[in-house]
Amino acid sequence: MASGKIANTSIRNYTDLELVKIVTVEVHKHHPDTIKAAERELSKRSVSKMQMASLVKAAAQQNIAVQEIQSYVTNSGVRFLNFTIDFVVFILLILAGTFILDAVFSTSNKELLLSIGYGMVFILFLVYYGVSEYFFQKTLGKYFTKTKVVNLDGSKPGALAILIRTLCRLIPFDRLSFLLFKKGFHDKLSHTQVIKD
Repeated sequence: MASGKIANTSIRNYTDLELVKIVTVEVHKHHPDTIKAAERELSKRSVSKMQMASLVKAAAQQNIAVQEIQSYVTNSGVRFLNFTIDFVVFILLILAGTFILDAVFSTSNKELLLSIGYGMVFILFLVYYGVSEYFFQKTLGKYFTKTKVVNLDGSKPGALAILIRTLCRLIPFDRLSFLLFKKGFHDKLSHTQVIKD
């Protein structure tokens, strides 16, 4: 839920749990008018004391779970070590792929070899980052540092999140973004994070 003021009309679309979060564990994130609107909406819905107690408990448990996940988020030094290991492994994969291409293709057409080479690098990139993070939640760098990729709620990311995460690595300076921000571009745009395993 975004911080700031939320219109009365949109607050009606919130679930009971979301409303309870606004007036309890997330009260510091919201505008006073939003808190009042959430309180009014809860009162209109005639939520019983028993239901309210259950919702408050659920909101508190979810909040604790999020805080625990955040405490496991890795720091920039670990991320840089992940990057360094993954970069070395990726270069080794490219070199191995180049030797294989040289052995398989015996042509003097440099443009064809260059096209095949670029295609091979892109496929290796997708496989190394995308496939390994989708199936194992980690690359070799993350195995070494005992970290893994998760969604913001700590669950295993799906195929779309991993695809976005992998393709966002192609953004210029993405690899350095996590040195400037707590989360790198590929984390922010895919709504994922790297935590201790």
